Amino acid sequence: MCSSRGFLTVQENFGHVAECGCGTLHVTVGPVSLSLDGDALRRLHEMLGNAISQLESESQHHQGATEPRSPLLHSSHFALRKVVKLKH
Repeated sequence: MCSSRGFLTVQENFGHVAECGCGTLHVTVGPVSLSLDGDALRRLHEMLGNAISQLESESQHHQGATEPRSPLLHSSHFALRKVVKLKH
């Protein structure tokens, strides 16, 4: 186990991001914890930013009307297996 370098950010009653001495970043939201490298954290940030933009765009264009979204694609988790660890 690595030694902790400290918290990069904390949102009280929500979650935090901590950095280990080896460079691994531990992202915790509620009971879920992800261990990511820097590149994976950037990709997560981009993905969540895209989701927020999509939600904002939909709410502006479809006030009250909801269109069915495309079903979730079943993609392989193997690409993320090395950088994502779920904590029970």
